[in-house]
Amino acid sequence: METTTPKRSTGFSIFGIFLILLGAGLILSKLKLLHYQWGTILWVCLGIAGFAAAVQAFVSRRRGLAFWGSFLFFMSIAVLVHRFELLDFAPWDVPATFSLALGLSFLVLFLFEPRRFGVLVPMIFFCGYGILYYLWWWDVIDWFEMKHYVQTYWPALIILWGISLIFRPRRIKG
Repeated sequence: METTTPKRSTGFSIFGIFLILLGAGLILSKLKLLHYQWGTILWVCLGIAGFAAAVQAFVSRRRGLAFWGSFLFFMSIAVLVHRFELLDFAPWDVPATFSLALGLSFLVLFLFEPRRFGVLVPMIFFCGYGILYYLWWWDVIDWFEMKHYVQTYWPALIILWGISLIFRPRRIKG
């Protein structure tokens, strides 16, 4: 008769870290030692938990945790930049900001596993949209100039997609 011991996780509880930070922040706020509203404290805690999840993903080799942890981290950074009024922010900036967070999360996914070139295509698409939007919004580039470049060079994304399909690792059926 064979006995097996249950596997123990080598990571730590991201949700536990989030709850500890959130509780500590709310107590400090109630004691008037921290002068932020609960929404700001929540996003700071989510950002720290997202960063911890991304770091844990690299340690424990969990690809999904790398993507979603970094996405949570980048979204919380965007919300905090808005809350602290470091940049002007309007409601119509939300899709571009969301797109940048997605694109940067795909970049982290590529850094997690550099052999997977396929994740560079959505990274270029999402980051490209966000960057072009903000360059246009901040009057760095002209709308018609941007439109010309997008209409001219969008087939490069198809080429990159094809290259990623050629060089992706294949499973041998056997």
